[in-house]
Amino acid sequence: MQEAGCVGETEFAQALAAREREIQLLRERNRILQGQIDLLELRQEKQHRQIRSYEAEIEQLYQEKQLLEQMIQELPELYRRKLQARLQPIRQRIAAIQAENRQLRKEVYQLSYRVQHMDQLDSPGWRVQLPQLPSLRRRDPKSSAERSTKALPAQPHS
Repeated sequence: MQEAGCVGETEFAQALAAREREIQLLRERNRILQGQIDLLELRQEKQHRQIRSYEAEIEQLYQEKQLLEQMIQELPELYRRKLQARLQPIRQRIAAIQAENRQLRKEVYQLSYRVQHMDQLDSPGWRVQLPQLPSLRRRDPKSSAERSTKALPAQPHS
């Protein structure tokens, strides 16, 4: 019976050794799986960080897009204001030139009217005959002095 006891112990020892190897393999497999789980969790955390980074970037781009849309909507009015500001001095200059032009045209019209009427006054139908005055001779001061001496009788010198 000792043999039976030895055989049973050997089988038990072998079965126990087989179970310990199996447990060891399971522990090794569990360690490998745990490493893979840790790696997957790290990847997942990295992906979550990347997703949060992308979400922040999307939010920033969305805000920039809204700002650009607002600027685009304001652009026509901004362009209009700047154009008006640039055109204002030009319009003032044009108004001044037009006023000067009107004044010059008025003066040209008046001069033309005068010239036209002067020509009409010079025409034979408009000429007025002035009375003929006797021609006046210019008196020469020397001849006046001679006349006055001739007209007076000579006086004796004393």
